[in-house]
Amino acid sequence: MGSRIVWRKGDFVNIRLRDDLYTIGQMLTSPVMRFYNVFNNNGVWSDINLNNVDVLFRVFIDRGVNTQLVTGEIKVGAIVPCDIPDDPYWIKPYTLTMDAGHYMGDRYSFPFLGGKIIHLDVNGGIGTTLAPVVKDDLVLPEDRELIEKYELTNMWGADSLSARLCRFYDSGINRDDLKFEVFPGLWSDRDELRPLTCRLPVPFR
Repeated sequence: MGSRIVWRKGDFVNIRLRDDLYTIGQMLTSPVMRFYNVFNNNGVWSDINLNNVDVLFRVFIDRGVNTQLVTGEIKVGAIVPCDIPDDPYWIKPYTLTMDAGHYMGDRYSFPFLGGKIIHLDVNGGIGTTLAPVVKDDLVLPEDRELIEKYELTNMWGADSLSARLCRFYDSGINRDDLKFEVFPGLWSDRDELRPLTCRLPVPFR
């Protein structure tokens, strides 16, 4: 069971992924949370310098993450914050109803197909729909590096977030499985990784 927290930008929370695996999340501009390559088996943290570990990713989370995964805030002083500034760039996937002329599917296709890079102010103030577009119509193979680098704006729930972090801990694979469908052909090892995480609907795993 999760813990009620007050969202304060820059603060850290303890996240329980399974009985013997914990990590930390850093609250950025709500509802974005950043995650690092730091784990332990008891959820007790001290003398952690995040400048000495890799940033894994930061994503938009829904309230289920706070209620189901977060067990509480981490005391001030237990963690040295990372000096790396927040990244303002995201990939907003195209949809049939919102992106005529860019969405290259039909009503039978996956609901998110292709995408664009947008710039979101790290301090908030503007949503993904009205955010300035940096690059339209990302394509493979030309934009592979950008597609792999930037996160999708789609929200993450507790189960899908936990699955991604657990898979990284167990295998070293740090990916958003939704990109398999948003950008077909991005990765060639889909069958080797099956079953994929619950980030995808059951028929696509």
